[in-house]
Amino acid sequence: MTAQADGDFTVLVVCTGNMNRSALGHVLLDTWSDWYLPADTARQVSITSAGLRAPEGSTMGRRSRTIAEALGADGSAHRARQISEAAIRNADLVLVSSARQRDDVLGLVPGALRSTFTIREAGRIASLLDTSIAPTTTEEMRARVAKLAENRAMAPATGDRDDIVDPQGRDDDAYRLMARQEVPALTAIAGLLFGMPKAEAAAYEEAVEAARFGLEGEPEATGDGERPRGRRQA
Repeated sequence: MTAQADGDFTVLVVCTGNMNRSALGHVLLDTWSDWYLPADTARQVSITSAGLRAPEGSTMGRRSRTIAEALGADGSAHRARQISEAAIRNADLVLVSSARQRDDVLGLVPGALRSTFTIREAGRIASLLDTSIAPTTTEEMRARVAKLAENRAMAPATGDRDDIVDPQGRDDDAYRLMARQEVPALTAIAGLLFGMPKAEAAAYEEAVEAARFGLEGEPEATGDGERPRGRRQA
């Protein structure tokens, strides 16, 4: 076990620059942990993120921040930081954006194997586990991470199903694809760890499939003229 044996429960979300994929995962999971967990438990949960080659102190990418805001999260305070061995060791769950990044993290801390998953891998496994009862303690949350590790064989990757596209330097469609690949997996993880209801997870998935997100001056509206939000508007 590389993470703390008791006390706070920490999630570390990782990508290359910590400006888009891991930043989006960070702010969404942070928002959802506050929404869905009991207040006393939420105070013991720390959502963090880092990049394997992060431009330290950089803000969240503009278009990724727009997507986060459309889904109800605030990315204005996010600042990129470089990953460290200590951050990996201190995390109860490490979520990376691609299979190669999982290998990179395990190259730094081989002992983190049981707690390290790609975002999409963890989402696939979580979607197959019973999440009808939300955890109420950090010990229960750690037990659910252990269930992810025990059930890897239930949801093996095929093709590029473990990877989330890196949109940096690409067009708006790449950012929308990032959201379509990442957000449904994050909602499955949030269901397992925080108790996000299945109906609300489905609302997020529908939102990212339909939304244009108002990138580059395009209309922000979905079919009804409102930006997708998820929980409060699901």
